[in-house]
Amino acid sequence: MKTKKNEHQIIGILVNPRKEQIVLPLGILDKWQKENLQSGKYDVEFLLSAVEAKGLDHQFKYLKRAESGEVLERAQMILAFGGDGTILRTVQLVGQREIPIMGVNLGGLGFLAEATPEELVNDLENYLEGAYHLEERSLLDCSVVQTKETFFAFNDLVFDKAGFSRVIQIVTHVDNCLLNSYIADALIISTPTGSTGYSLSAGGPIVVPEANVFIINPICPHSLTNRPVVVPDTSRIRLQVYTEFKEVKLFRDGHEVGGYPSGTSFEISRANFTVRLVKMEHHSFYETLRNKLHWGEDFRNKKRWTYKNAH
Repeated sequence: MKTKKNEHQIIGILVNPRKEQIVLPLGILDKWQKENLQSGKYDVEFLLSAVEAKGLDHQFKYLKRAESGEVLERAQMILAFGGDGTILRTVQLVGQREIPIMGVNLGGLGFLAEATPEELVNDLENYLEGAYHLEERSLLDCSVVQTKETFFAFNDLVFDKAGFSRVIQIVTHVDNCLLNSYIADALIISTPTGSTGYSLSAGGPIVVPEANVFIINPICPHSLTNRPVVVPDTSRIRLQVYTEFKEVKLFRDGHEVGGYPSGTSFEISRANFTVRLVKMEHHSFYETLRNKLHWGEDFRNKKRWTYKNAH
């Protein structure tokens, strides 16, 4: 549910303290809150996670320090300062609470980050005025059949050969129907959100966030005819992995989950909760693609069409 203008708001702040440029936007936010408290325009308080703040030497007087548990318990929205990795970590911390997240990009591409430090104040005020919408993003739910482990991923799950020189085999069923027995270096199962991540680098399609699909994308398959496959996100995907090595590695959102012996089975489906990203009314996914991927820009060397008289 969207925030209502003039209602009390508690906004949590999670940061990547390793980003040297974090001091600038936090300083902007601290200054804004000082002026806001003086004017009384917005009824808002900020909770800065003490865990992340330990890496900061600067004191921000108007951003209250709080334990991460309190931030997650009380916040009605979370500002995540960093790159896409910071937002992925924030998603793991938020879990099933479905607290809206606004990313402030301090990294590189930043497909998930809505605001820049320059836009922070304007976007924050738009949020407090209710001039935004919440974008519901799907997640992957994964369970290990043999051990009953369960976990979720926002971008993707990657089943990898774990540095072994030989390929692995991944028998893949979709809704109890055999899709393929992949012989490859790895296999990516991606959400639409993850389509602009690792899957894109592996030749996968770009999928709009609203699409209710998953991408099944082999990495370096030992067959020229193997291509990424897009399936409905109502599907139940079952994988059985085989390797001549001691184990296959599983990664979720770029972080290692663990190693699993040959023959381990995994069941993957859409999670029963979503990630809520705060999006400004004036931004669009297509605009993000154009800007981040530099579509429409001409990088060609125009000098190659300049011919000198050879005589």
